[in-house]
Amino acid sequence: MLIWPDCIPCILKMSLEVARQAMKDESQLTSFMQEALEVTHLRGGDWAVTPPELIRDIWLKINEISGDGDPLKEMKAEQNRQALELYPLAKELVSKSRDPLLEAVKLAVLGNSRDFMGNGNEEPIGEIVGRLPKLVVRPEAVEELRRRLGEARRLVYLGDNCGEIVFDRLLIEVIRDTYDPEITFITRSVPILNDATLEDALAVGIDRVARIMENGIPEPLPATLLSKVSPELKALIEESDLVIAKGGGNHDILTEEGDLNDKVSFLVLAKCHPYCTIHQLPLGGLIVHNS
Repeated sequence: MLIWPDCIPCILKMSLEVARQAMKDESQLTSFMQEALEVTHLRGGDWAVTPPELIRDIWLKINEISGDGDPLKEMKAEQNRQALELYPLAKELVSKSRDPLLEAVKLAVLGNSRDFMGNGNEEPIGEIVGRLPKLVVRPEAVEELRRRLGEARRLVYLGDNCGEIVFDRLLIEVIRDTYDPEITFITRSVPILNDATLEDALAVGIDRVARIMENGIPEPLPATLLSKVSPELKALIEESDLVIAKGGGNHDILTEEGDLNDKVSFLVLAKCHPYCTIHQLPLGGLIVHNS
């Protein structure tokens, strides 16, 4: 997905909020905003860019001006801590449900609300678990995902945000118990926003349920750009039977690349107008999209 008009104010607001956490004084903040407002894509001068690529360019400016390569590090650790506190309750709800896979998928998508692109309006993580029984997802999409899981022997799981990855762990556990494929969980190599790195994935115990691998992308990109991943990951994806792609960044990039047709399943929360329009869902809807 290339940027929509909606992406410009959204990215600017997100950038300002991150910059306030990263920068020491108002003069730095002013310098950053002056530079950000010179970016052609943020002035409507060029629409041929995906949101993750635009966020990368803005993030690099924040790094340069603040001198901090991971300004949200403490926030990421807190998001993981909060989610881990809810993990036992979430696991109990899923295991006791009539359809553990469906409930685990719903919870994994709901966890995507921890995205920093939510601009401060993220749902409290405790309420995420509480709303689980009331939410629905398109049955035909879930059935296609079941079919793919039933045939998959090698699964690549593209992770997204901190906090959310605790619920990814739970979904992976259900997939392993039901289908037992070989699963590799992918993290970012370079810190960007509140996206999960290898350190974060280890902190929430994903190594207990899957192999973990960094994507090898040598820049702060909040997505999986296949042309920039490591040769090892590229080969792994090519050899895999199924790719589960979490979050908006992976959705935006991979729907443009088109190299994974017929074997990528996106799990995303419809948290903005473009996603709602593309997938014909209301705001807050649960997206399971099998490409």
